[in-house]
Amino acid sequence: MLISLVGFTAMALLVKHLGSTRGVSPWWALFFRASIGMIVVAVIYGPGGKVSFKRAATGRLLVSRGVLGAIGTAAYYTTLPVLGAGKATLIGNTWSIWAALMAVPLLGEVLTMRKIIGLLLAIAGIALITEIEKGHAAHLGMHEMIAIGGALVAACVVVVIRQLTRTETSGTIFASQCLYAGLLALPFCVMHPWPGLTDVALLTFAALAASCGQLGMTEGFRYLPVSVGGAFQMLLPLLITAGGCLLFAETFTLMQSLGAALILAGCHGVVASGKAKGAGNAPKG
Repeated sequence: MLISLVGFTAMALLVKHLGSTRGVSPWWALFFRASIGMIVVAVIYGPGGKVSFKRAATGRLLVSRGVLGAIGTAAYYTTLPVLGAGKATLIGNTWSIWAALMAVPLLGEVLTMRKIIGLLLAIAGIALITEIEKGHAAHLGMHEMIAIGGALVAACVVVVIRQLTRTETSGTIFASQCLYAGLLALPFCVMHPWPGLTDVALLTFAALAASCGQLGMTEGFRYLPVSVGGAFQMLLPLLITAGGCLLFAETFTLMQSLGAALILAGCHGVVASGKAKGAGNAPKG
């Protein structure tokens, strides 16, 4: 889980740097993440026969996971340079709230009072964090709406993954995301100039960091109780926000800081409300 936190934090800050400082399109970052991810899947899962690229491309649920995952990741990558690493991650992190709600009708999970309170806290946090200047009322701009939409799509992905882990390996599930993310990014990439050598190196490193983050989280949840693993993942927006403030001089007003705290409290309340599970019952996707 620590490897996961380091990987995802490095990825987010690199994508922010590439987009806002070096002018590299986030679609290139998404394409590199997908391409490098496919290579990583082939190297790690291929020799043991634990990945089926054919099923990843054609299976009904796997296609749903791939397409939705591509859209959700694209929403995150395109909002990172504009909203800032901290704000984009905090809004995107609300996927845990929406997933808990979707799991009630779709997976038969129980909607507890703790989850309802977490939802209300997160919504209040979004309202506060989207203020654009000190003293201004909350404002939902285009990129804020994209970030919220991406969080909703990510929640759908989680529900689909919970279904897929019953029949598919982690490698096949990961391959579906990489395949369709690459297909989504490619048409937009051709509209932007090819990155320079330095940018290619940074894009490759960001893609490898994202793969390490994804695989680290998967393996962490395989052996840790869900409540413990979820607590680790709640540190991710804090680390990325701290990195954004230190490296890119991102700032938060007092009300935005309060909104960030409410989002984290709401998401933590939902994650911590689940019963701790043993390694054998932990998610594999």
